[in-house]
Amino acid sequence: MKIVQLSDLHLTRPEAELFGSSPLARLELAIDDILGQHADADFCLLTGDLADAGGDDAYAALAAALRRLPMPCHLLPGNHDQRAALRRHFPHLPGANDDFIQTALATPAGRFLLLDTLEAGKPLGSYCAQRRAWLAEQIAASDGAPLWLAMHHPPFAVGIPTMDQYALRDGETFRELIAPYRPRIRHLFLGHLHRPIGGSWHGIPFSCTSSPNHQVALDMTTTGADVPGCREPAGYAVILIDAEQVVVHHRQLFNGETCFRL
Repeated sequence: MKIVQLSDLHLTRPEAELFGSSPLARLELAIDDILGQHADADFCLLTGDLADAGGDDAYAALAAALRRLPMPCHLLPGNHDQRAALRRHFPHLPGANDDFIQTALATPAGRFLLLDTLEAGKPLGSYCAQRRAWLAEQIAASDGAPLWLAMHHPPFAVGIPTMDQYALRDGETFRELIAPYRPRIRHLFLGHLHRPIGGSWHGIPFSCTSSPNHQVALDMTTTGADVPGCREPAGYAVILIDAEQVVVHHRQLFNGETCFRL
């Protein structure tokens, strides 16, 4: 399987800029690149913060942009999103209005579980008892298949204090739920962090990818409410999956530079 992961689009009104660039123009650049290089992907996974302020204009623009892609697109919300507004433009999403947006996908590689960690009005994440019950039911129904988890907020710290304060607040409870199934969990896909980050957490491999628009600085000393940003290259991830391995490539989106042969 091949999966394309887009995350932290932060779309605004189509004509508006955010931190010196147009999130919509940057998304269109990413889609151009996907069409040119990875149109054969099995699906596109969007791991939250699709809009910057949950506005209808942003979601309408997102829906129009994603129609250019030939593969299915599977969305989950981040802390900047509004569930009801997201559903108005993506009516196929599960639930209604402000219900949690959680999706189970049966694939040849196993069962993908897309989790909703949004706690309305707060930048940190939450995974409450109702959502945990849904996850437990989906794992029970997976019949021993490999499991793949995707969520916006990481359930652990990554060493960037200004982002770690906005991680999943009940990460330990979440870990206790999934711990019995750790041998079956092949990967955890994250958003929120605006950086290409990878590693393992209690033996579970994880990865996060860049935003197409703006990045979080690798600043391990600053504390406080304000998150340092930076102008590192924007991008998205390309994930290759087979029975033996998972490979995560980070595709950087520059400003027109060309490739050359080494």
